[in-house]
Amino acid sequence: MRKGTTSRTDAARRAPSGPAPAPGLFAERRATPRPRAHNVGENIVRSLGVGLAVASTGFAGYMISDTERRPQFAGIEHLAIYSRPATLAAQRAQMQVAQSQPKVDYSPVGSIGETREPTIPGFRLLEVRAGAALLETPSAIVRVSPGDVVAGLGRITAFERRGDKWVLVTPSGIVAGN
Repeated sequence: MRKGTTSRTDAARRAPSGPAPAPGLFAERRATPRPRAHNVGENIVRSLGVGLAVASTGFAGYMISDTERRPQFAGIEHLAIYSRPATLAAQRAQMQVAQSQPKVDYSPVGSIGETREPTIPGFRLLEVRAGAALLETPSAIVRVSPGDVVAGLGRITAFERRGDKWVLVTPSGIVAGN
């Protein structure tokens, strides 16, 4: 054997026995360097993504802040609700109120519909007390009761309370009170 060389069998005997020594607690690990071309491509993609995000945010802000401009593309009637919801909702509500008259009486008495009886002009109910009323006619003020016949009105059917007013009911219409 030559000096300085070891045979294979001798190398196994001289190897340190026991487990391999553990690296230190804060052992440095060197990252394998990436090729330069990979870093450049990653930076370009990252920059492009950030640029597109900034541009889309700016465009959205411009579209929201420009209240006078109307979009110029087909189908706007379906998409306009997303571009200006407050303006369109207010316009739609005004149009609905203007186009429709309420057919339901919303007073708390529970009535279903609003019925309009014809009022008789020239007559006015002044006061109702104890089953009798004071009625102003075109010529005088008279005291009337249900069943009486008044010229120009006919037979008085009843006195009714409607809301906060009294009404004199006749077959030809009603006379409203104060």
